[in-house]
Amino acid sequence: MARVRQTGVSLRGAFRGSIALWLGVSGLFAAPSHAAPSGAASSAGRAVGASSGEVGASSAVTLSDRILSEGLTSLGRGRIFSKGYETFIYATPDKTKHQIGYVRVGHSVRLRPDADGQVRPQRGPACAGGYYPVMPRGFVCLDRSATLSPEGRYTSAMSGLVPSTEPLPYGYALSNGTPMYRRLPTRAEWEREERHLGAPGTHGPLSWGNKGHEVLAVKELPQVTGELPWFLDAGGAAGSAAPLGLVRRSIPLGSMLAYSRVFEHEGRRFLLSADGTVVPADRTRPFREVSFEGVELGGERSLPLGWFRQEGAARYRVSGSAGALEATRDGGFPRLGHVRLDPSASAEPIGGRRLLRTLERAPSGEPWWVDEAEVTRVDRREKLPWGITGADKWIWISLTRGTLVAYEGERPVFATLQSPGVGGVPVRGRDPVKHSTTPMGIYRVTYKHRAATMSPEFGEDRSFWIADVPYTQYFDAPFAIHVAYWHDRFGQGMSAGCVNVSPRDGKRLFEFTAPHVPEDWNGALAGAANGRGTFIVIER
Repeated sequence: MARVRQTGVSLRGAFRGSIALWLGVSGLFAAPSHAAPSGAASSAGRAVGASSGEVGASSAVTLSDRILSEGLTSLGRGRIFSKGYETFIYATPDKTKHQIGYVRVGHSVRLRPDADGQVRPQRGPACAGGYYPVMPRGFVCLDRSATLSPEGRYTSAMSGLVPSTEPLPYGYALSNGTPMYRRLPTRAEWEREERHLGAPGTHGPLSWGNKGHEVLAVKELPQVTGELPWFLDAGGAAGSAAPLGLVRRSIPLGSMLAYSRVFEHEGRRFLLSADGTVVPADRTRPFREVSFEGVELGGERSLPLGWFRQEGAARYRVSGSAGALEATRDGGFPRLGHVRLDPSASAEPIGGRRLLRTLERAPSGEPWWVDEAEVTRVDRREKLPWGITGADKWIWISLTRGTLVAYEGERPVFATLQSPGVGGVPVRGRDPVKHSTTPMGIYRVTYKHRAATMSPEFGEDRSFWIADVPYTQYFDAPFAIHVAYWHDRFGQGMSAGCVNVSPRDGKRLFEFTAPHVPEDWNGALAGAANGRGTFIVIER
């Protein structure tokens, strides 16, 4: 399979080139009152709570005047909007320092008033527009990436691409080499641009490394979910009523895209991509959704558990004084299923097999047994890993078992299957990226993204990417725990080194770990401002 790095390893690079999940504009809030930037005086000498008309009536001469003349009306809405790929949030009014989080294009973050109810933009280096305090912490520079008004065409168009709050925030599809159109093409235009791709619905073979990405891809077109987006009317695009150029670029065969809407145009079905471009649906293969999810632990549902990573694991019943072994004829346990194991019993040799007694019962009241060779057993850990206390949350990952257990101190609270690197157990001295292995050790979550595009390259000329990977949590960049929407082979090595989990599990773990990503933010950095990251313990 393809070796994929997140588009960035450094703090700043962790955002670059990514097309991420939009959280949506959650509404316009009641207005706090406003003040000029600290240390700046209004040359007009009027109260900062004056109406927008009053402020606009005077020429903006000072920084204070300019900010107020541009932004007072929008400040009444109580939010600052992103109009760049990302708008960074800084711990202090200083963009020369490390960012602590970011907001995605088209989305907004609520402004943070002082104790007296006023929003006071701050002076600071490298930001002529002033730094605006945002909720629940930090500052946003009013630069080219931000605006106080949601009315701009691009900002408004992107704010309409609101994802669901489900474990998969978008629909996802595998590209057959499709173009990404800035505007809707005519029939003659798409026939010209796509003539090299063959008949719609056809595609070439994927490379050897990318074949695992076809596991969940289907040929059926996705169902129509909405009307033609307003900004595509009359030849328009998200960023312009008269865009220059028809094709932004092509999505390479085997790369993946995220889409927020399916609609029809001139008898053909199109996908509205998460970046505002349009893609012909018949040049893609949508992924069917994964239903697998892990187990909440507590009460009667506790460790040890047995997971079935392959199909056809049989149930056995031991009957008679001679211990005759009888297998069920109902097909046994399903792949990705689980069973509660008897914690007081170890494996017993019966009928030529080593069997584990479960807590499940046959209709006759006798316990069911499972073959130790067909089940992956997960026991409660006897002691805390080095450096972790009873007050810590932590995640325990086993590479060879393909399991993951979330702990609160000594108490396991959630268990599931995960897919580590396809290269198996890492070997000391060998590059884990080159050999597609997941590194072992004790780490902390360093950066969390609600969604992030992954690629081994940067820029528009990338030859491969996976769009908007949900619930990405870095622990040792470029390695992360994240959702895999393109396969359901959990429990087996499938990745280029990251830890793949199902959509439902990805959301569950994202909400479990620190740092918390505040409402309206798309990503947050662990550290002094947001708190330390949750421990990740990866063992053989």
